[in-house]
Amino acid sequence: MVRVVGFMDQQEDVLPLAESEHYREIARKLRGIARDCRFPKVRQELLDLAARYERRGDHFDRRALR
Repeated sequence: MVRVVGFMDQQEDVLPLAESEHYREIARKLRGIARDCRFPKVRQELLDLAARYERRGDHFDRRALR
């Protein structure tokens, strides 16, 4: 296991993730933050960013299949 400073400066013990899964994990965390956000424009920006990270994860999956 590797000790890392996680999203939002929380320390956590994690196994290194595959590159695509790393991007998806960030997307999940961004969606969680968006759920708690009370500002609609900021919430949408977080969701848009999460979608971009999800697409990046898809990109690495497709690249791994080649």
